[in-house]
Amino acid sequence: MDNEDLVTVYTASNAVQAEIVKNALAAEGFETFVEDELQAGEAGVAGVPVHVQVPSDQAERARRFIEEHERRRAEEEE
Repeated sequence: MDNEDLVTVYTASNAVQAEIVKNALAAEGFETFVEDELQAGEAGVAGVPVHVQVPSDQAERARRFIEEHERRRAEEEE
C-alpha cells in the first residue's frame, strides 16, 4: 500500500495513547498504521504528535468508531 493512500484519523500526544487507539481499530477489523511512533519515543523529544492512520477508504468509518468510543468513555467517567 502506498503511504499516499493512508489518512490520519487520530492524533495522539504519545505513543502509548496511539497504540491503544490502533489496537481498538484493529480489533474492529481496520487496517491500521502508526506514523511518527519512533520519533515520539526518542529520549529528549517532547511534543511530537503520533498519527494513527488507516487506508483512505476506511477513514470515515474509523473516525466514527473513534468518536463513539471516546463518547462512551467520557460517559463512563462521569
